[in-house]
Amino acid sequence: ADETVLLEPGDVVVPVVGGGSAARVVDGTTAGAALGHNLQLLRPDPAALDPWFLAGFLRGTANHRQASSHASTAARLDARRLHLPRMPLADQRRYGERFRELAAFEDALRTAGRLGGLLVQGMYDGLADGTVTP
Repeated sequence: ADETVLLEPGDVVVPVVGGGSAARVVDGTTAGAALGHNLQLLRPDPAALDPWFLAGFLRGTANHRQASSHASTAARLDARRLHLPRMPLADQRRYGERFRELAAFEDALRTAGRLGGLLVQGMYDGLADGTVTP
């Protein structure tokens, strides 16, 4: 029987299919959740490897292509084939902070897109049911 693996802050979770473009760093809101099926867990030692540095480089298109196999129509990620630049931890953290900011910006854009979609649908509904006039 498989043992349940619980996520910890700083873990990096990557889908097996679809790969690195969806790499995510686990934070306090998702820590303690069980690792889902078809997900790979990378648990970097924060004294040696910044998790945001790792996740950010995983999301790079060239790295994703290098580590993916295309045995079928869906790309499968092989984490052993990933390439990370070697650099001191302080430099990793600088990159990691930029990658963290990009992830936050991406999340904000997704939220804005969802809210915009709700607004547009509300306007369609309002015009269609007469609660909004043209």
